[in-house]
This record gives sequence, structure tokens and C-alpha cells, in this order.
Amino acid sequence: MKIGYLMQLGTDIRFPPFNGPANHTRHVVAELQRRGHSVHVLFNLERETWLSDGLDRFEQVTIKWTEYGPFRVIEKLTRRIQALLGLPYAGWFESVRFAAACIQMLKECDLLYERTSWLGYGGSLASRWLGTPLILEDNGDHLVDLEAKGIAPKGFQRWLALQLMKISVMQATQVISSGDGWRTQFIHRWRFEPNKITAVENGTTLVEILARQDLRSFRQPVKQDLVRLVYLGGFYAWHGVHILLKSFQRSLEHGLKAELLFIGAGEEMRSAHAQVDALDLNEHVVFKGQLLPEEYAPLLASADIGLAPYCNWPEFSGLKIFDYKASGLPAIVSGQEGMPRIIKHGETGWIVPPCDEDALFKAIMTLGFEAPQRRRIGQAARLDAEKSHGWSHTADRLEAIFMNVLRFKESNDQPLGKHYDACL
Repeated sequence: MKIGYLMQLGTDIRFPPFNGPANHTRHVVAELQRRGHSVHVLFNLERETWLSDGLDRFEQVTIKWTEYGPFRVIEKLTRRIQALLGLPYAGWFESVRFAAACIQMLKECDLLYERTSWLGYGGSLASRWLGTPLILEDNGDHLVDLEAKGIAPKGFQRWLALQLMKISVMQATQVISSGDGWRTQFIHRWRFEPNKITAVENGTTLVEILARQDLRSFRQPVKQDLVRLVYLGGFYAWHGVHILLKSFQRSLEHGLKAELLFIGAGEEMRSAHAQVDALDLNEHVVFKGQLLPEEYAPLLASADIGLAPYCNWPEFSGLKIFDYKASGLPAIVSGQEGMPRIIKHGETGWIVPPCDEDALFKAIMTLGFEAPQRRRIGQAARLDAEKSHGWSHTADRLEAIFMNVLRFKESNDQPLGKHYDACL
């Protein structure tokens, strides 16, 4: 297959250290290429469009008719009027520019696989103009994300954005969601056909990087004076770091000898540092910053408990949980209504209600003082990760969906834009 992987609102996949979305993209692309598929990644980054055919080399793409001449003149004039009159933003010029890049660089592709972005419908336009199937990759509800950050659109701007996003979504032949929670949210948000959306969980490289004998939960147990807790991921409001620090302080006050290691970065990191100072936790908390998987793998392997205390977030299945499981860690994670499905409470992890400081504190105390239970859960988590959470497993499922889409296209003469037309 020739696959065009699209990111209109891209993340930097060129230089390490890579964030979660970049790691996801690179691993998916690498696994598909390993299966013999040709994957061409087209992405926008800081108003520049880039193309990569192998994740080793990147070339900048320029579409002359969108950068010079009448199109550019009309764009500048429109933006000036928009700024003067306070008109709503529609992302039309950006999407047309990205669609033009798709048409120029990816016209030979069998399908387009797009990581969805807010008000980014260039892939939808390109799919319609080229007659190429579009498969959307859904990694979360963008409106929920904007609301969590306090920057969600309102009034007519909100209505317009939702209408444009709906048109884009309905162009998709198939949707692949990164978790059951996001799948449910996607169906509810866009009234999307449930039989056209599949949940495909992310993976982890730590299954390959770390061998069982590297993991504390598989080594001969020894007496230890300090319980090591680790948080891996971003510092954002919905990650519950502020609740975690309060729960951790209470566990220390109740006699648990422990240290807490933070790995990652984000806009709330300064706030986390300030809270550590306010709670007098500097002797017990270490910030390692953002690290490569090869760098944080041994830190997870030598830890005792992984933490994922999501708060006010509808999906509880983040990349960190897969890394915890691969590292043989019993993970304390937020969840409700049967989620996250990748954790079986008391067997491969420990589920607590979201935003519940008391429940998180009790879970830390329970696992913190019960080394045999930590060991049992950690071993079961690792075995489950080996079975289900390698990136090869993710790529297997993606490949099967792609093949089904192409087989369906070959056996049907229906135009791909029928849903798109119905929304206009």
C-alpha cells in the first residue's frame, strides 16, 4: 500500500526528544514501513509544510499558487478585514493550502490517513478532490481539550467550527480511535455511524527495550526502605498532578517512606514546582524533565508504582499506562464506567475515581505497604503488555482496517463524497 499520513496541525517528528503524539506517529509509521508499505508523512509545523518518506529525511514543501499571486493577495485582504471587523475564523486558507500540498505530493497514494486537528480539513478536501479514501485517526475530542485549557470557542465561532468539523468528519470512510472512551465520545459528538469507527489502542516500545529480568517486579525481592513512585507524561490541568501531590504528601504523613519521580514537561510544570515548595516536598520529589524512551525506561524498570491520575478527562487510556505495564509496574490510574479497559482492577493495575484525592491516597497507601501485591500486579501487567501492547500489535490492526477499506473501495462504485454532500 501507498499511504499518505497527514497532520495539518502537526507536531515535531523530526528531532528528539519526542512528545506523545510524535512518538505515536513515528512508531505507527515505522511499523507500517516494516510491513513493506510505503508511508509518506505530510505535516504542517509553524506555518511550513514538510514531507518525509522515511522519517530520516524531511523536505519542505511549497505550493507556489497558494504562496504567491491572487490566492495570497485574497488571503491577506481577507485576514485584514477579519481582524478589523472581528469576523470568525474558519481555517479555510490553511486547509486549502494543505489540501493543495496533498494533491501535489500524495496523488499516487492508495489512501489518506489523517491525524485529526481542530479546524483542519485539508485532508477532507484532498480526499474529495482526489477520490482517495480518507481514514481519520481520532486521538481525542478537540473541543474537550480546548475547554480544559479554557480557550474553547463560543457563540457563532463555536457553531461555525463545529459545522466545518462535521463536514470534514463525514468525508471519512473509516475512523480509528485511540481508545474506547474516545470512540464513544466521537460517536456522540458527530453522530457518527458506530460500525465505521474502531478503537485501536496505542502501543509501547518498552516491551522491546526492557527485558523481564530488567524489571523490579521480576527480580528476586529484597528488603527496601523506600517506595519509588513515578509519573510519566505531560503537565496539564487534566493530568491531575495537583491532586497527586496532595495525596503523596498525605501518604508521607501516614508513615509511607517514598519518593516521587516526575518525567515529562508541560505548561503546568511551573505550577507543580510551586506546589512542591508549598507542601515542603522538595526532599521527596524529583523532576527529571522530558526524556527519550531509552532514557526513562530504566527509571520505570527500577520504580515500584506508576501513576496516571487523570482528572476531568473523558478518556483514561494514555501512552503512559502502556509504558507502566511494559515496565512491570502496578499502575494507579483514574477511571470509571469500565474504563480504562486496558486495566483490570486488582489484576493488572489499580483504578480510582477521577479527581478523588482520598481514593488516590488510599491506593498509594495500599500498594505502598504491600510489596507482594505490587509484585503480583506488576508481573501480570507486563505479561499483558507483551501480549497486546507492542506497536506491532497496533500496526497489525491498522493494516487490517486499511486493507478492508481498499477492498471495499474496489468492490463499490459509490463516490467517496456522498456524506460530504449531505452536510453541505
